[in-house]
Amino acid sequence: MQADRLKNRQALLYGLAAVLLWSTVATAFKLALRELDVLQLVAYSVCFSTLALFLMLWRQGRLALLAQYARATPGYFLLMGLVNPCLYYLVLLRAYDLLPAQQAQAINYTWAISLAVLAVPLLGHKLQRRDLLALAMGYCGVLVIATRGQVLELQFDSIEG
Repeated sequence: MQADRLKNRQALLYGLAAVLLWSTVATAFKLALRELDVLQLVAYSVCFSTLALFLMLWRQGRLALLAQYARATPGYFLLMGLVNPCLYYLVLLRAYDLLPAQQAQAINYTWAISLAVLAVPLLGHKLQRRDLLALAMGYCGVLVIATRGQVLELQFDSIEG
């Protein structure tokens, strides 16, 4: 019982730390975009994420496994690398370049909502009524932020963003 409480507390602390660190992303991106253009920032992001992946695999002693998978399905690895981080960061950083940070961050948070929606046709998941309510509330919240509270006017800072 005590071990469960400790694990729950540790999970809560990790979750809070992730939220705290993630909440600084908008500011970090806006500051970085003052000095670099979107493509430069994407290049740095790809390099650092690749380095982080290699370091984690090296530490776990699994680099040989990565090489084995990459040789077996090189096209898959290339495609996944183009989608994330390349395509993801291109879209994300372009939004941060065009929009106020708080708007871009709110839109970025909708990726989890989008994954839930995509799970329906791609994985055959069924959405419950509460899921649909949560989806609607999430997108409505983003709409409020994107329109600066003027929801009925539907005026956006940048349609492209």
